[in-house]
Amino acid sequence: MEKLEIVTLADDLAANQESILNKETDFDAEAVYRVIDNLHVLHKPIKEYFGMTQEEYYDTESDHKMTLIKLSEQLTDLHDRILTNHVDGFVDKNEINLTYNHENPYEDGFYNDIVDFHVVSYSLKVIGAVEEVAPKTLQGVLSKDALLSIGLAAHALEKSL
Repeated sequence: MEKLEIVTLADDLAANQESILNKETDFDAEAVYRVIDNLHVLHKPIKEYFGMTQEEYYDTESDHKMTLIKLSEQLTDLHDRILTNHVDGFVDKNEINLTYNHENPYEDGFYNDIVDFHVVSYSLKVIGAVEEVAPKTLQGVLSKDALLSIGLAAHALEKSL
């Protein structure tokens, strides 16, 4: 992975948010999937999770940050997203902490693509910042559920845009 690939993608998404959400510019979900896969945090390529049930994921890989309550449903039906929203710590001491919060792009019963877009673009911005200064530490501190959330959000956006 190129050193600034994550940051560049996050910047491009942020700069083009309005035109992407207005369907004037294509949303490149494949670029998001590539970044996720290149981080080597999840055991499988991100697209393989889209056909998995919540229970399969919960039993094999989840770090239990997501709310998985309909275990027989597909991961792509999941409404909970984990947004990576903050980084702090000491790079020189290999102490990096990521902070997360829950987002729901289906909160009022309708899909809100802005929420998923924010999950993708903002999470990538934070992850990219860590990748720039502490790439070896990132793999150990990044939540699998948060990374899966980025993939699920990108997948939902790909279908809706």
